[in-house]
Amino acid sequence: MRILHLSKFYPPDPGGLEQVVAQLANGAVRAGHDVRVVAATGSGWARQERGQRLTEPPRGGVVVIRLPTTGILWSQPIVPGYIAAARGPADVVHVHHPHPLADLAVVLGPRRPIVVTHHSDIRRQATAKPLYWPLTRTVLRRAAAIVVATGANIEVSRELRGLENKIRVIPFGVDVERFSPKPDGSRPKTFPQNPAVPVGLFVGRLVGYKGLHVLLDALKGTDLHVVIVGGGPERPGLEQRIARLNLARQVVLAGEVSDEELPAYYRAASYFVLPSITPQEMFGVTLIEAMATERPIITTALPTGVHEVNAAGVTGLEVPVGDAAELRKAMRRLSEDAALRLKLGAAGRQRVLERFTLDRMIAGHLALYEELAG
Repeated sequence: MRILHLSKFYPPDPGGLEQVVAQLANGAVRAGHDVRVVAATGSGWARQERGQRLTEPPRGGVVVIRLPTTGILWSQPIVPGYIAAARGPADVVHVHHPHPLADLAVVLGPRRPIVVTHHSDIRRQATAKPLYWPLTRTVLRRAAAIVVATGANIEVSRELRGLENKIRVIPFGVDVERFSPKPDGSRPKTFPQNPAVPVGLFVGRLVGYKGLHVLLDALKGTDLHVVIVGGGPERPGLEQRIARLNLARQVVLAGEVSDEELPAYYRAASYFVLPSITPQEMFGVTLIEAMATERPIITTALPTGVHEVNAAGVTGLEVPVGDAAELRKAMRRLSEDAALRLKLGAAGRQRVLERFTLDRMIAGHLALYEELAG
């Protein structure tokens, strides 16, 4: 079967959406299918490859057509040539929303079975919606199936209203061997070298909806330690806030780390914290990575899939959205109670094994592709 993924970016560019696309593409190749990905060049690719090529060598058997980005509009890349590249032969086309350029390629391209994974509604609803809304609704109506990671995604999405009859729930997954709790002897230098010092961990893009300013406010006046992994536009503001709150000894901005290094960060942490403040946080792939390594998690009470991933009181703690005081209490509780950390962490890995494995996610999508391709 010939499978075509239309994505904004692709690894080494960071991001949960990009990671899911790569996992699906590689899983389909391992199952014997032909897979192509059309994506834009992003910051990670530019850092690795000074100079841009149209088609790069296969990555694990996946052919990646990576096109130069000439600008960004409403967080979406402007990519001349994307529509033409998306016209290649395919038995199934998999579009990853939000991505207006991919939607335009679908509308202008040949009729083929379409799968849309709805990662989130588009940002900046007030300004972007008048232009994007008719286009995305056209593609969603044309799609043979719409995939979401949890049932909660359906309830909170404005874009999916009235399309419930074609929605399939296939949870995102994690490689449970790669993100296993077994120690590998390495400890990142950004962590306190004394393992007895509890350290919280955040992994993700440094963007506004992640609520990192709330996390920093929660640390004020405490002896809590946090390592923040990731890059993004909010970094300068976070650096200023760290200086203003005198948190330089408690907070490490580790920047982006490689895929090979990432599991060691989870293993070195005492717990994981995701302080997101808007429903733009629809799932949180980093949550299941932390849970797979038997780390308890702290999340906010968003009405999205985050609530389904973290079984509050069983796999981690949940606090009100944007409440620095309650977040501080939860972090203190996990920092001071090693037995609770072990209990919640073990339950978290078990929950991942039951619901959020990579094998389950890939198998669910391949079955859907085969059904639609006939």
